[in-house]
Amino acid sequence: MGHKISWDNEDRTVVLQQYTDAGSKDDLYRLAQESAQMLNDVEHTVHLIIDERNMRYFLNPTDMSYLEELTPKNQGAVVVVIPAGKVGYKSSIQRIGHGIAPNAFAEPYFAESVKEARTFLHETFGVCYSSETSEA
Repeated sequence: MGHKISWDNEDRTVVLQQYTDAGSKDDLYRLAQESAQMLNDVEHTVHLIIDERNMRYFLNPTDMSYLEELTPKNQGAVVVVIPAGKVGYKSSIQRIGHGIAPNAFAEPYFAESVKEARTFLHETFGVCYSSETSEA
């Protein structure tokens, strides 16, 4: 298993998805399924942080359509954690994805670390984190 997923704050308003090694298509699909289940267990908006720094899998249109089918209505912002050098590439994939799967690939946000993603969610959407979590 090349991934892990968990609630990222006590309020359960952020889900953290991480690829722990070179993620595969199976990891992508399992993360999407597990994330959708977590979001479906609550009624409020839930933002996602997807740490793709270890992901090497390239999405295709079938993958994008599958992600669209699983996207819950209460999914909020998605912040993708990637190295700075991949922002141009990921922006291109996001534009293609938005044409195929507009809910799964809404406006993209990018960060270089999980800490930066948490700060962005706090400052932009008012997400609350405990002091221990925000420092990690």
